[in-house]
Amino acid sequence: MNVFAPASYVAVILLSLEAFVLLLIPLAIVCGLWYGVRWLRRKLPPLFAQARKYVALGKSYVERGCAVVVGPLVAAHAFAAQMRVWFDALSGLFQGEH
Repeated sequence: MNVFAPASYVAVILLSLEAFVLLLIPLAIVCGLWYGVRWLRRKLPPLFAQARKYVALGKSYVERGCAVVVGPLVAAHAFAAQMRVWFDALSGLFQGEH
């Protein structure tokens, strides 16, 4: 009869308990992630709708600001192009190129 047989049984029991505890950690992490994804899928659509409104508001502010900044530059360029056409027409008229 082996004297160490009861100790080996205890060792097997302790190792199986340790393996069970070590398997509980990844299981708890996976369950937490699953619960978090379910919660997010329930809560995010209304938040995305609200965020979409704020993004549209920000876009309108940016477009308005760009129009204010670029408007005078476009007007100056258009005025310069119009003056160039007039001066070319006048110089052609005075030089006899009609």
